Amino acid sequence: MKDFFEAKSVVIVGVSASPDNMGRAIIYNLVRYQYSGIVYAVGPKGGSFLGFKIYPSVLDIPEPTDLAVILVPAKFVPEVLRQCGEKGIRRVVVESAGFTELGQDRAGLEQEVLGILRNYDMRLIGPNCVGIINRHTGLAVPFMPIEPLAPPGNIAVIAQSGGVGGSLLNMFGGEKLGYSIFASIGNKLNVTECDLVDYCIATDHTKTIFLYLEGISDGRRLMEQAMRAKKPIVLHKSNRTEAGKSIARSHSASLSSDDTVVDAACCQAGIIRVQDQTEALTVLKGFSLPIPKGPKLAVISRSGGHAVVAADAAEEYGFQLVPFPEKIIKMAEDRARAGVVRFQNPLDLGDVFDLRLYLMLAEEVMKDPIFDALLFVHHYQGALDGGHSRSLVKELDAMSKRYDKPLAFCLFTSPEEYLANRRATDFPIFTDPRHAIRALAATAKWATFQPIPFANEPPGGLNRSQALETLEHAPRGLLGPAESALILEAYGIRLVPWRIASTEEETILMAEELGFPLVMKTASPKVIHKTEAGAIVLNIENVDDVRRAYMKLSKFDRRVLLQRMVRGDGLEWIAGGRQVDQFGPVVLTGLGGITVEVIGDRAIRVAPITREEAKRMVDETKGAKLLEPFRGKKAKDRDALEDLIVRLSWLLYDIPRIGEIDLNPLWITDEGVVALDWRIIVFREEGVLGE
Repeated sequence: MKDFFEAKSVVIVGVSASPDNMGRAIIYNLVRYQYSGIVYAVGPKGGSFLGFKIYPSVLDIPEPTDLAVILVPAKFVPEVLRQCGEKGIRRVVVESAGFTELGQDRAGLEQEVLGILRNYDMRLIGPNCVGIINRHTGLAVPFMPIEPLAPPGNIAVIAQSGGVGGSLLNMFGGEKLGYSIFASIGNKLNVTECDLVDYCIATDHTKTIFLYLEGISDGRRLMEQAMRAKKPIVLHKSNRTEAGKSIARSHSASLSSDDTVVDAACCQAGIIRVQDQTEALTVLKGFSLPIPKGPKLAVISRSGGHAVVAADAAEEYGFQLVPFPEKIIKMAEDRARAGVVRFQNPLDLGDVFDLRLYLMLAEEVMKDPIFDALLFVHHYQGALDGGHSRSLVKELDAMSKRYDKPLAFCLFTSPEEYLANRRATDFPIFTDPRHAIRALAATAKWATFQPIPFANEPPGGLNRSQALETLEHAPRGLLGPAESALILEAYGIRLVPWRIASTEEETILMAEELGFPLVMKTASPKVIHKTEAGAIVLNIENVDDVRRAYMKLSKFDRRVLLQRMVRGDGLEWIAGGRQVDQFGPVVLTGLGGITVEVIGDRAIRVAPITREEAKRMVDETKGAKLLEPFRGKKAKDRDALEDLIVRLSWLLYDIPRIGEIDLNPLWITDEGVVALDWRIIVFREEGVLGE
């Protein structure tokens, strides 16, 4: 990736002297950003633009370049790529549209491009992209004019949409946020976001990485990058409702839609997910400040109402509003006019009109080690206090740098005065106390969170060969309960004692072997939700009950499943998982039973996981407290539950042909956990996602 962004020479293919030619904008951007490298232009009609000679073809330029930027009709792209390959150019950005974004009938064109890349050992960003920028070298090759409003800085912007990425750069310009590189990656035919993240992690000029993605190329790789990176990754993932097009066949699938998996993966890896560009900008502004070293927040506000808003936000995001030292309170009280304001944290300065005192109070907070961060809310109308306020912003900026402590500045004033303050400094300015605290919280959480890498050592007692042997001749779709049970037991997952019977006489025999009381269910794989279908009979106490139950259940299938019935002090739980595009196996857990989808209590992780991660999962659920002792009930066996979740995660990871697993309900007591109902759905072939 270094050869893309640190190219010392570039050829632009698709330039003409025509006023509406978009290739000319690429030349314009290189000049506007003061690129000092060598630039060649190529176009079949020749001529010149801005003093650059336009050569008829890539083969005609005097020497090979480090980078080629191609903006020609899609059908001509393969031939231009071949010319680049013959010329020795190994890095290309294809900005041309007209590939699979228009339909799968263009897939052949993309395959032809990939063949050329392999043949010449080339790498390609795009196609269907805007281009790339290195703000520190002046390399800027978007086909649309992008003014260099945002200064050089340390935020990398990687965007699947050029429009979204370009608009964010404009927002950076308005906020004086600096960026290091910009990459519009379009169809991601060859270079993906993960390739670029690797580059950003390795380079010193990038401190924060922002991604806008409509689809994730390799979620597991992105998670591993975030887990090892010492730099924050902020993700805006759109296209959130795609999962709604499919119909889930199990509770596990319905509870782990693709977007919930993205949320869970971000949580697991320490990626900061935002939902829109405004939130993205808020968080990125936060990372331009020093990172809080703890949760103790001071709030100084010129407005009482905004102080209340800040207090609410502080509690929402987990900050502690510790009391101010007496010295700070005394300073405010001595300058108060009417004495009608109670001074506390948040400190309401509505009764104080001395901006010099504001700075003195802020300095006392910043140098006091009891406080980890300061939110300063300033409010004034019109030009009154305008000059003093602009000086105030500069002083607060210097103060934050001097004490290496975050000072989030929130300003309420007229539009004209806001712009005047914005022009006066590159210090981030927030326009809502909650946004400012959200930004501080994002940085603090990232700094303190310790991601747990994927497990690399399976627990003991796994028998993968037995599970594979059971699956060897299994058809695609829902497995029978007996086959499913054998697979689960091969991985050490305890099931309630069970038997399968195919006739009434056999059912009676199996019932007497298991012992009463019993539960009987249809063994038909076609019945998904047995309770709703009336395909389950509880509280079977004797042989007569067995006969009646078999008569009822045989209308579904002659085969029935018998299970020992559990009673007593237990808790219904769920564990399950499925294979997910771009992430592979995911595992979930939470409160279970027939209302599982109504309650929606679940924690999700990408597998395989460690025991420590399983503990985090259980802690994350609403039902975690029900596992503790309360009102005379014994504590449930969390260790056994966590062990089961780990084993389930390894089963899904080891055997990708298993598409979904549903263990609902699990029955947890103080003596362990067993599955009362189980379901496994298999794919036709290993690792091929099914419908």
